[in-house]
Amino acid sequence: MGTTLQTPLLSRLRSETRTEHDAVERTLLLMEDDLTLERYRRRLQQFYGFYQPVEKWLLDDGGFIAPWLAVEPRRKTPLLQADLIALGQQTDTRLPLCTQLPSLGSAAECFGCLYVLEGATLGGVIINRYVEQKLGVAQDSGAKFFCGYGGQTGAMWQQFRTAISDFSLTSSEQDVVVASARATFDTLQQWCEKEVSR
Repeated sequence: MGTTLQTPLLSRLRSETRTEHDAVERTLLLMEDDLTLERYRRRLQQFYGFYQPVEKWLLDDGGFIAPWLAVEPRRKTPLLQADLIALGQQTDTRLPLCTQLPSLGSAAECFGCLYVLEGATLGGVIINRYVEQKLGVAQDSGAKFFCGYGGQTGAMWQQFRTAISDFSLTSSEQDVVVASARATFDTLQQWCEKEVSR
């Protein structure tokens, strides 16, 4: 256990969530040759159903991690709303929301969850290129979510890396952060396996 605690938190997160990360990628299938616009739209609906309730817990009122990181600029729900409207979603349509959320009752749990969301934003740059090439969907026509922070994506990731590293220096809860990240991946994967009603 002593060796584990000496391992930098970001290194632990990368290695100890690999299985869950890969499971999510196998479920999403967003970079397959047979990706269609309809499947892409339905994935965005599922993302909305997950991000909306998670962000409410994670980011509203600054959340538990506000002392380390400005969280409001990291909200993705408005980007998903804009994308769905651009793809023909009626604004008054109520989409299913995930109710089996990972626990977000402490700074450590919130950092673990945000690691997953911020990592997805970083990886979204690659998905965005593919979606634009495959489906012709660009930032203003349904890909704001995968464009993330645009030209600031790298800088925003670095800010997150610094914040989570600073937190881990003064916290003995690395195991909690890692467990929360794994739970977030699991929850997202299970949610995205479900069929979203039209």
